[in-house]
Amino acid sequence: MHKKKVKSLMDDYKQFAFTLLSVSTFIYIGSVIPNQGLGTGQKTVMMLATCALLAGAFFCVKCSLKYKKQLDEMEES
Repeated sequence: MHKKKVKSLMDDYKQFAFTLLSVSTFIYIGSVIPNQGLGTGQKTVMMLATCALLAGAFFCVKCSLKYKKQLDEMEES
């Protein structure tokens, strides 16, 4: 791969991770703040969604680090 493409992939995965982290934070806050309208089932779904989004953010960070290592190796060569 070309350096430009690897750098853009690294930046994209960083942005995806930040976006997923932000959305998971808002969902978590919405599930923690007391609200009479939410039932137990809805809170469970919101907490599961938070966990899924955090897992996605973790995956994106790992991919970003993989591309960063690849970019560093390309620059050394």
